[in-house]
Amino acid sequence: MIEIDRVHKSFGPVRVLRGVSLKVARGETVAIIGASGSGKSTLLRCVNLLEQPDSGRVLLDGECITGKGVDVDAARARIGMVFQHFNLFPHMSVLGNVTVGLRHVRGLAAGPAEEIARQRLAAVGLAHLAGQRPARLSGGQQQRVAIARALAMEPDVMLFDEATSALDPELVKDVLTIMRDLARSGMTMLVVTHEMGFAHEASQRVVFMDSGIVAESGPPAQIFEDPQHPRLVRFLSQVL
Repeated sequence: MIEIDRVHKSFGPVRVLRGVSLKVARGETVAIIGASGSGKSTLLRCVNLLEQPDSGRVLLDGECITGKGVDVDAARARIGMVFQHFNLFPHMSVLGNVTVGLRHVRGLAAGPAEEIARQRLAAVGLAHLAGQRPARLSGGQQQRVAIARALAMEPDVMLFDEATSALDPELVKDVLTIMRDLARSGMTMLVVTHEMGFAHEASQRVVFMDSGIVAESGPPAQIFEDPQHPRLVRFLSQVL
C-alpha cells in the first residue's frame, strides 16, 4: 500500500532523512520508534506530502505521489493523518471540524457530510459532544475528534505522528484503544510512537530509525526481545 523508496530530505545543512526505504502492506500496522530527531516525523510528512522529498519516491498503492504534476489534494484525501497537537479549528464546532474535509475536499452537501461525521464521532465515543467547541474538550477528547475527522474521509492509509505524546497520562488509554481497534480492523497504519506497549502489542512490524536511516526493522518480538543494532539496544535500555 505504501512504498517509500530511497527518500532523502534535508533542511538547510541538516540531513534529516538519508535514503530511507520502507514498504507497508495493505492492512499492516507498522510502528516507527527512535529518539527525537531521528527523522520519524519528517518521514510521515513526506508520505503525506506536507514535505517534498529532495530525492526518492513515495508510492501509494503503486502510484507515485511525489512526482511532478501529481494532484496533491487528491493524494492527501487518501491519506489520513493525526498530529501530536490535534490541529482542530477553534472557531468551529466538533461537528464542523469533522465535516470540513467532507464538504470542501470531497464536495459533499451538508446533510450527507453531517451524517458521516456523526457516525465517526459515535465510533470514537463523542457523538454527544458534536455541538461543542474544541476548547471545551479535554486533550484526549480533542485527539479523538482529530481521529474521527481523518477517518471520515475514508482514507486508504492512516498516519499517526506521536498522537498521544501531548496528552496527560490518564488520557492516553482512550486514544490508544481506538488506534488498537483500527489496527485490528485492517486499516493500513504507519504510527510514529513513544508508546512501546502499543508498538509491541498492536503492530505487525516495528521500524527503528536512527540519524535519518532505518537502522533495524522486524516483528515486535524480535525488536524488543532480541535487538541486534547496538543503537537500538541502547535506546530500549532507556525507554523500557
